[in-house]
Amino acid sequence: MGTLTGQQIIDRAWIKSHDTGAGGGVRWPSTEGLLWVNDGQREIVNVLPKSNAKSGTGVTLAGSRQTLTGLGLTDGLEVLDVVRKISGGPITLRPRAWFDDNRPGWHAEAGDPYHWTQDERDPKAFYLWKQNAGTSIEVVYAANPTDLASLANVITLDDIYANALQWFVLFSFYSKDTKYTASAQRAAMYWELFKSSLGIREKSIITNDASGQAKAAGS
Repeated sequence: MGTLTGQQIIDRAWIKSHDTGAGGGVRWPSTEGLLWVNDGQREIVNVLPKSNAKSGTGVTLAGSRQTLTGLGLTDGLEVLDVVRKISGGPITLRPRAWFDDNRPGWHAEAGDPYHWTQDERDPKAFYLWKQNAGTSIEVVYAANPTDLASLANVITLDDIYANALQWFVLFSFYSKDTKYTASAQRAAMYWELFKSSLGIREKSIITNDASGQAKAAGS
């Protein structure tokens, strides 16, 4: 969770759009600003799921296929990692082809789970080998950001995404189809700034992940 409020995000957008007035925006009022801040948070997580990563625990159900909802993680959007059994011992990632080629009956094998795999087309689910109902596990997942009830609330995402949120708000401002506010050119410019800001962050995450994995491997 960040420390900046929705109001601080919208204030910056108002300054850039020259729309500061007594008590807030004139062309783009606070009620609209709240909508765009909430929409922006969801869009950031849609583009960059790790921007709202959470750790949670749940108890496995019968069968190899497990879902975030089945584990009780109802705000989950995408599985990022299956970390460990709470009773002890890691659960490590393996490609599905490894199981399919070497153990064709692996979905029916019961026992203590210690590998997991995933089909990227089914982001809210993963498969365990071996499968054992009633096992408590820890999962890292991308979560749906909580909407701000008012601009006085702090943003759900970390403050590092404040600029991206601001660009999204400005994109939404200039996408408004009215005589005095619509500007396709400015909307497109702020959309590109939004995407660029997230692209820079994604490259940083990828670089840090690669460095961490190399260090863990002893490189």
